Amino acid sequence: MSHQLLAGKKGIIFGALDNQSIAWKTAESVHEQGGQIVLTNAPVALRMGTINNLAAKIDAPVIPADATSIKDLEDLIDQAVTHLGGPLDFVLHSI
Repeated sequence: MSHQLLAGKKGIIFGALDNQSIAWKTAESVHEQGGQIVLTNAPVALRMGTINNLAAKIDAPVIPADATSIKDLEDLIDQAVTHLGGPLDFVLHSI
């Protein structure tokens, strides 16, 4: 049962590689509770996992970003804020 506890909340979730990952399950729960998210992972991980399946299921964009690159992280945040239409409320780092 959904109580929409995260309605209006916006965030980024790192590390949803496949349906066994904590980030994947969290993304599903955030979506179920009304939150909006952007998914991200390192470009190499995007090729190995099935994150695009999750993205389609919860209608979230996937923005590649290497968490060791400040430039990638700055670009990710800029794109996420633009896509979500406002500032971020949370970030889940699960990589």
